[in-house]
Amino acid sequence: MNKSEEVVTIQTRYGDTYECVDFYKQPAFAHPLLKNYKFNFKMNFSFQDSVGRTTDSRSLIGSKLSDIWLNGKGCPIGMVPIKRITENDSLQPNLVTGVILNPGVHVAVLHTTGGQLYYGGGMFTSVYNPVVKDNQYSSSRIKLQNGPDSIAAGWVVNPSLYQDNQTRLFIYTTTKDSRCYNTFCPGFVLMSHNIPIDLVLNPVSKRGGNIYGENFFIRKDPENGDWYLRVGSNNILGVRPKKIFTSLASFANYAEWGGEVYSPPGTTPPPMGSGYLPVGSAKQDGYAKLISTVNENNLINYDPSGCDTYADSDRYKVIDEGNVGAYFQRLVFFGGNSF
Repeated sequence: MNKSEEVVTIQTRYGDTYECVDFYKQPAFAHPLLKNYKFNFKMNFSFQDSVGRTTDSRSLIGSKLSDIWLNGKGCPIGMVPIKRITENDSLQPNLVTGVILNPGVHVAVLHTTGGQLYYGGGMFTSVYNPVVKDNQYSSSRIKLQNGPDSIAAGWVVNPSLYQDNQTRLFIYTTTKDSRCYNTFCPGFVLMSHNIPIDLVLNPVSKRGGNIYGENFFIRKDPENGDWYLRVGSNNILGVRPKKIFTSLASFANYAEWGGEVYSPPGTTPPPMGSGYLPVGSAKQDGYAKLISTVNENNLINYDPSGCDTYADSDRYKVIDEGNVGAYFQRLVFFGGNSF
């Protein structure tokens, strides 16, 4: 192996090992629909119109990028960080992507009720570290969907997927033929050289104490139709190309924001949000604020109409506070505990 072919390996301060892979050699381009795909780094829109409304003093990504990596910088420009997969990791995708189809999934969300088309959406959500057992997960996410196609992004504690109990970023996509987390299978194109798709989020919120959160925004390019994911103030993590979708190739007709958990049927489900049923307090509850959608004119609406709340179990609850203005805009509280 000559020097130009050597693998660049880097580590995070949380103990994760990543390989720096040439942008065009990342797993996404192994997807059969992305062969000879001409990637355009220039987006035909800007996330800047949402940055000012969604920047938060306790956002976890932005000012601390240099603290993520032991080398202080991540991968070289032109490369992307891909998690080094162990033998145990390689067994996880089938296990984890299957549970979404089975009983045991519970949600407490604000959701749209139909009749509108969406070309993006976002939220700023508080970040917690709920206690989760093996074969369970607990998450806060935004989800956009049309038929069998969906994109969900947020934070999750998922020992089966990550082999630990830390709170991490995630993206989960579905089509009629596939279901996939992060880069475990081809399709999601990483764009950031210094933010991994499964980054550990730290510190996390403490109920009644300091509250930390993160900003997630999914947006469809009005010209090429690809779906981009932004995390933090203005960090573009990657893109899910239009070519891989069928229904979402055009638009989303459903959106939801809030908590989702899973536990095998017959077992006690895990905590959601702060671990307690919400009481309507940003210091006590898990929450999503600055809830938004993007319309066909590429304009952001920070108070989506035609929404309702839904919790499928008495263990969990969601409260829609509506548009409370200023710092929060559209605000929902969600969560629950194992009782």
